Amino acid sequence: MFRRWYVSLTSRINQAVQNERGAQALEWIALGMLVLAIMGAIAATMEGDTQLGQAVKNSLSNMINSLSEGGN
Repeated sequence: MFRRWYVSLTSRINQAVQNERGAQALEWIALGMLVLAIMGAIAATMEGDTQLGQAVKNSLSNMINSLSEGGN
């Protein structure tokens, strides 16, 4: 009886440990949170500094424009 319970318990534990469903979604969520944290830090440091803000805005604009032009 104890052996049957032990086998059943270890089987359930192994299934839970080996289950990787949702792991990729959690990685994407963590990556999104990291990007938001970086953007928040940049916004907090640029508050009131229009020169740095303009430089970042121009750089992002140039990158987006180069992507739309096919990298030329």
